[in-house]
Amino acid sequence: MIPILPGGVELMRRWNKENIVNNKEHDEVFRAAGISRELVWIQHLPQGDFAIASYETNDPEQSIRAIATSNKSWAAKFREHLKQAHGLDITQSYMQLNELVVNWKG
Repeated sequence: MIPILPGGVELMRRWNKENIVNNKEHDEVFRAAGISRELVWIQHLPQGDFAIASYETNDPEQSIRAIATSNKSWAAKFREHLKQAHGLDITQSYMQLNELVVNWKG
């Protein structure tokens, strides 16, 4: 979960249409990073808009590191998108993975 900067919701929607849907470069970068599925939601809260992203991978830290260091042009575009839409620079910031605090099953 990451905040969306002002104007970032429309930027995300455009980005998805232009750079993810049916994009072989996207697929190549994510597969090389060990990611087999990507889901992203926009959550609208009183505190602002947030992106909720879920990636299926066996090694989340390796996957993030692979995208952060990839020399593929699409990966560079993705890193720039993260800066513009979310203010996140994955090449400079260590992204701490989520901490599971509840695992309930009925």
